[in-house]
Amino acid sequence: MFKEKMDLRLPGPVQVPKEIQIAMQQSFDHPMMDYRNPVFQEVLQETIEKSKMIFQTKNLIIPLTSSGASALETAIINTVGPNDTIILCVVGYFGEYLQGITNHIGCKVVRVEAEWGEIVDPEDVRKALKENPEAKAVFATHCETSTSAINNIQAIAAIVKETEAIFMVDAVSSIVGTPLYMDEWGIDIVATGGQKALMLPPGIALITMSEKAWKVIENQHCPSFYFDLKEYKKGLESGVGTPYTPNIALVCGLREACNMIERGGGIENEFKRHAGLRDMTRAGVRALGLELLVDDSAASPTLTAVKLDNADEFRKMMREEFHIALGGGLGKVKNKILRLGHMGYTDAADMLKMFAAMELALKKSGHEVELGAGVSGAQRHWLENPYC
Repeated sequence: MFKEKMDLRLPGPVQVPKEIQIAMQQSFDHPMMDYRNPVFQEVLQETIEKSKMIFQTKNLIIPLTSSGASALETAIINTVGPNDTIILCVVGYFGEYLQGITNHIGCKVVRVEAEWGEIVDPEDVRKALKENPEAKAVFATHCETSTSAINNIQAIAAIVKETEAIFMVDAVSSIVGTPLYMDEWGIDIVATGGQKALMLPPGIALITMSEKAWKVIENQHCPSFYFDLKEYKKGLESGVGTPYTPNIALVCGLREACNMIERGGGIENEFKRHAGLRDMTRAGVRALGLELLVDDSAASPTLTAVKLDNADEFRKMMREEFHIALGGGLGKVKNKILRLGHMGYTDAADMLKMFAAMELALKKSGHEVELGAGVSGAQRHWLENPYC
């Protein structure tokens, strides 16, 4: 009956607030639809300026009309080439994803690894840099979306900063949801997408670079025409805009997303709100008697991975009977975990609804579950910590 009804409790994409939908729709019949129109250029420059808050940086923000994956590839192809050494932190599926990009380029990859569900030891990065002093870059995923683990980016950044290498961070599922202070921590490149905690539909990516990174980029031949960052910098700093057609609606949506964050008390409040959603979710999972994949010390504020046999069948039941979409496992944890998204346009009531439906689905699929256990566990946590 309700064929279009679906609550997205995914690790992305997320549901889009009405405020952002309206901002995007207003661009359809406004003169700014001509992306060279001065009116749109003002919107673009304002959006870029506002977006600096997201990264906690003074650096130029470059919007790309593409996905978060494109921002990751852009970061790599503008800084390293064939036979350059890159140190790659791998703790899950999206670390392997980065390996795929570097394989296409022909880099020499030195892997620093941890088991899925765990995080990289920063001292292993220090060791890799000492053993490979020619390394041109270190790349790490902030939130490993496949496991819901958060790497210690601040500690890794401090180690890389002692060398000539640049530090690149995949912040696709962490930006806005968990602390990341680009300038303060000394990160050289941060890449992200709009379809996670920024609450946008897929189709826009953001990337920003430090002065140290720009020096490398200026001396690097980029093999891509479309993703050559030197062209974007030249256009944006001159006031001409992006060198190629931007997604006008999503730029307008991004501006409104920044406005919503400001109206909500700023980026620090977003960090606190997402941490509250994480802790509430983990309390509910534990109350159900289910096992969490990641230790509390490395748990992401944007999504939570839960161990469950035949997880995909459970997800199918949740989708078909309760109209709630949960994330599933990828790679070696496929069909072994649920990934519960709690980022962006999500509040405590959304999570309570999810737990109520999960209890029924668990009961129906043969699990010993006390109805109300997960809901009450999450409720009790919220009463003590009402931050979301």
